[in-house]
Amino acid sequence: MFGIFKGRGFRTPWHLRVLYISTFILRTAFGALLLLISAYVAGDNGLLNIAIIAVPYPLAEMATASYFGILSDRTGRKPIIVAGTTLAAIIVVLYTLWDNVWYLTTLHGIHGIGAAATVAPAIAMIADNADACDRGRQMGWFDYSTFLGYIIGAVVGGFLVDLTGARIGFVIIAVLLGISAIMLYAMVKKEQVKARKEYHGGFAELKRVFKVREVRLMFPIWLIIATLLGIAITYLPIIMLNADVSGTTIGIMFAAAGVALGLLQPFWGRVSDVVGRIPVMAYGVLSIFGIIIMLLFFPDSAFDVTDDGIKFHLIGMIPLGIMGLGAGAFVPAALALMADSSDAECYGATMGLYSFALGFGAFIAEGLGLAIIVLTGEEDAPGWLLYFAAGLIGIAVVLMMVFFVSSIVRKRFQKAKAERR
Repeated sequence: MFGIFKGRGFRTPWHLRVLYISTFILRTAFGALLLLISAYVAGDNGLLNIAIIAVPYPLAEMATASYFGILSDRTGRKPIIVAGTTLAAIIVVLYTLWDNVWYLTTLHGIHGIGAAATVAPAIAMIADNADACDRGRQMGWFDYSTFLGYIIGAVVGGFLVDLTGARIGFVIIAVLLGISAIMLYAMVKKEQVKARKEYHGGFAELKRVFKVREVRLMFPIWLIIATLLGIAITYLPIIMLNADVSGTTIGIMFAAAGVALGLLQPFWGRVSDVVGRIPVMAYGVLSIFGIIIMLLFFPDSAFDVTDDGIKFHLIGMIPLGIMGLGAGAFVPAALALMADSSDAECYGATMGLYSFALGFGAFIAEGLGLAIIVLTGEEDAPGWLLYFAAGLIGIAVVLMMVFFVSSIVRKRFQKAKAERR
């Protein structure tokens, strides 16, 4: 059954398999929530209300991510992950008590703290236990379980909106989160914390991490990728709902795209183990660039939105699909590069930057998205959000090319220097 976790010459440790399954359940729950909340507060100013509710979540995750990463370096990964998942389950139950926008906004911010507690320690656990030559594949499995969870979550959320309604849907999601916490507590043994001669303060730990050249060059690109992900997850479902696309249809579309893209995450991680991290990262950024440019300038070649639903055109969907398959290449390669470049004793602090980037990117996406909605109106906002995304990915392409070229030049310089000795 678990043969898919095997790599050539490597085996995935049992507790990492449990971590991936638990992560999938956790992200499935998170992925369903925005659709459920969208239906919960549906009505006038629905898009504006969703933007208001969504903003505190990434802000809280951004503010606490590095703290939980550093804390896991000192106390162990498992207790932090279990506590964060349990907190998330409790918060989702509390959603059912009131549909007031400001009440939901407060709870969603606390929910972000739970999310922050689950991400950095989980990635650090993988870095602790994965062989350096197999790290890209393992990061690919983590990213696959995360991404596929979000996508399947959209499917689950879409069906729950149509079949059970939001309140019962929240209860079902809380049960999923509880199952995830129980799995982690019961099936993952607490690891032995590595002793260190000294511990630095939070900012000192982050300063130490940012001394690594690869982390400095990669981090702004990661912020942009996270921002684009935040735009898609936050606004695409509610935009489609406003266009009278049913929750079930949204779920099916997300599932089709997500399964195809997510299945390649371990593959791209493995490719980065073989050919190098940076070329795979560059391919991923360029693929995302191609998707956004096509959606911005050539959308009619791929699909049309009609009164009967969405009509797809094969001639445009083929190149869009090919680029979509490469869109997942960046994250597993980047995660592996971060682990490759950092000291084992501060994996938690390093991986805290990943969670920080997710939170910061989503905060920027949702904060600026809220500003765009207020300034342009709900009718014109989707187009302006797409222009915003195009500008961001253009900057990411430039930064990625600088990273790629400078790495080649640096390697050649180091090789020439070594030959002269």
